[in-house]
Amino acid sequence: MGLSIRDILILDYFDGKPLHHRIPPYKLHIYGPDANTRIDALMEDGWIRSSRPQETVNMLPDKVLSDFLKRYDLSGEGTHAELTGRVISKIPEKDYAHGVPRIYVLTREGKAEIGHHMAYVLNVRENYGLTEGEIGESQNALTQRGEPFTARDILYRAFQQKIALYTMAGEWSKLRNMYYTVANFYLRIKDKAHALPYLYLVFFMDMSGMGNKNNLVPYENLFPTQKGMILLMDEIRKELHLTLEDVKTSFLSSIARMAPRLPFSYFSPQMMASMLLERLRGRDFNGTRYIADRNVPDPSSKSYHYVPYGRSEARTPLRRTPAVKPKIMAPPVLRMPTFTAPPPFRPSENTPPLPKVPRPGPEKPVMPKPSRKEKKGLLDRIKDLF
Repeated sequence: MGLSIRDILILDYFDGKPLHHRIPPYKLHIYGPDANTRIDALMEDGWIRSSRPQETVNMLPDKVLSDFLKRYDLSGEGTHAELTGRVISKIPEKDYAHGVPRIYVLTREGKAEIGHHMAYVLNVRENYGLTEGEIGESQNALTQRGEPFTARDILYRAFQQKIALYTMAGEWSKLRNMYYTVANFYLRIKDKAHALPYLYLVFFMDMSGMGNKNNLVPYENLFPTQKGMILLMDEIRKELHLTLEDVKTSFLSSIARMAPRLPFSYFSPQMMASMLLERLRGRDFNGTRYIADRNVPDPSSKSYHYVPYGRSEARTPLRRTPAVKPKIMAPPVLRMPTFTAPPPFRPSENTPPLPKVPRPGPEKPVMPKPSRKEKKGLLDRIKDLF
């Protein structure tokens, strides 16, 4: 019974690692959260094992091997291979088993399982970013052809499928990164003649200004190809013995054969070829120098999205919706009816005059009368009679 893809990736990761090694947390999303305990189960099932002392004695430095041989009155001179062979052949294994490192080693079954799924292993080793479904679909399509294929063939077909998908979806920044991934794919197998056209495509996408979801970057924010990638192209063209004129011809040919049809590009392929030669000569990109040679985007275009800002570049003024300001409500006002005074009263001739009412003067203070005390006694009543 075969292993799952996740178990195969765990075996490949631990192969050659010390027994005390553990997968770092930032890689657990690839191998699974239980990968550090899963390796013990794979060891028990016979897919991987612990190394023997004779297999790892060659990992010791020459100084350690030389001193160890001298303890047994043996010669400590010679190359690393001679010292290692002398230890293995002249000294019992139990005497140096404690001093050599112990690592994970794949068994024959483990090696066979990894060899049958090498496309998945290379995808993780070289960080290509493909999913298991994309690799599996590519492998099934190649199997149905009935022709022999390798793990590299599976990966290359999966790359082409993603390139077609990004082109249809208008994900131009992702397409640019995929071109660089394919160039790296060829550089790893030392096929620089096939890697160079994909580096041309990276430069082409950078100078076009197109981003994901058909969004066009304003010219002021145009990001030129990194200098490290220009130096890499220059190194490859020197190894391939290409002159600068050969590079120009190769660039235009590669763009005509492989480049996608973009909804807009700031520069034509011929202009980009001249810019690439200047970059290879060591001149940095200067946007103001090429303002007169660029294409002018149209904000009203339906094939791409462009919103100019800063210095206006549009042929027609951009219609902007006015910002809606919040209305400030005034406090309610209480309106009172106006008061009209009535006409003054005028008595008629037959009306008798009203009696005059004396105006009250200032009131005099009224002194309180002394209150008479009631006499209750008999003698008090007799006194009042007289």
